[in-house]
Amino acid sequence: MKTLGIISEYNPFHNGHKYHIQAARDEFDADSIVSIMSGSFVQRGEAAIFDKWCRAEMALRGGADLVIELPFVYSCQPAEIFSFGAINILNNLGIIDGICFGSELGSSDALIEIAKLLIDEPAEFSQLVKLYLSKGNTYPKSISLALGDYYKGNETINADIWENPNNVLGIEYIKSIIMLRSPMLPYTIKRVSNQHNDVVITQPIASATAVRQELKGFGMSDTLKMALPSTSYDVIKSNIEAGKGPILLDAYSDMLLYRLRTMTVEQIGEYMSINEGLEYRIKKAAAKSTCIDELIDAIKTKRYTRAFIQRLLCHVLIDVKWAESYSFKQAGTPSYCRVLGFNDKGKQLLKKINDTSEYPVINKVAAFKSEDPTLNKIFKYDLMSTDIYNLAYTNKSYKRAGEDYIKSPVYI
Repeated sequence: MKTLGIISEYNPFHNGHKYHIQAARDEFDADSIVSIMSGSFVQRGEAAIFDKWCRAEMALRGGADLVIELPFVYSCQPAEIFSFGAINILNNLGIIDGICFGSELGSSDALIEIAKLLIDEPAEFSQLVKLYLSKGNTYPKSISLALGDYYKGNETINADIWENPNNVLGIEYIKSIIMLRSPMLPYTIKRVSNQHNDVVITQPIASATAVRQELKGFGMSDTLKMALPSTSYDVIKSNIEAGKGPILLDAYSDMLLYRLRTMTVEQIGEYMSINEGLEYRIKKAAAKSTCIDELIDAIKTKRYTRAFIQRLLCHVLIDVKWAESYSFKQAGTPSYCRVLGFNDKGKQLLKKINDTSEYPVINKVAAFKSEDPTLNKIFKYDLMSTDIYNLAYTNKSYKRAGEDYIKSPVYI
């Protein structure tokens, strides 16, 4: 009896996700699937297109057995922290045999070797990274170029591996498994039919980016229907009819511009991991921009990507400063198992988790109490992210705060 963990966003849950879950069951003999899923805001610094309970329901109807929320302090972060948070929680459930992730490579051997290299970081490789950073490249680009030089002539490892986002996440998952000395094993499924950032649906398995673009531009079209399981299509349709999505980051433009215009340059700097004058650029851009897209376009550079800026803006929105945020990425940092949904098999898994996990299991928010200040802080940001997220709804009855307190986990 094997239980696999899948780290996900399901933004939204499409045919590729359903394929991934089924392939994990078939190829690696998984009896149960536990999905740890981003909540209200996702890794690239965007609002989830539908709320976390809606996406949990789609996942359960698409083959997952148990859906757990990845806290905001991990979900809206660079790949390293995103991966650490997810792996740390899955590892501490005490029932996960391995994780299964999609990758462009489709094999874990090269990813494991690169993960070990990045942990050990020999002097030769470190110098290559510093060289490319000094030329104005982003950190991910510098890593990619350094890998190309370091493994020059190697037939199985090349710079292209780091150019593909799912490979990068896979490497970060493996790094976290190694650093946490976790017994979980890494398994990977090769992505099929599409690239991660394809923006148009051309076949039944499309990227989440393409699905979101179709939904934003054309609504519940036949083309969208082709890329979604019928269960996802129905769940999305009912949420749209209720005025609960789709949610776009632009809906928070006025809130963010207000925050940035009333903050000092020094206060803006507290949300960043770097201090190279970017706070002045942000302050200036906030004064002349009228929406988030204009703001991001005015701030981003070759070094500071759109995703970097979006994550920073989300942290400003929820008021999570960098020093505090980074402190959560430490071995031994506690967390919890916040249940978003389950089926009958998931219910049995939860019984095991209650016996094996050192982390508290949260089914009802109102019943959760902790004397650990770190846990309470992480939990506070989850509740705040939901309350802020809800302000984007067109149906005013859903804009109220406190939804986490009244919403029960989805049961299928």
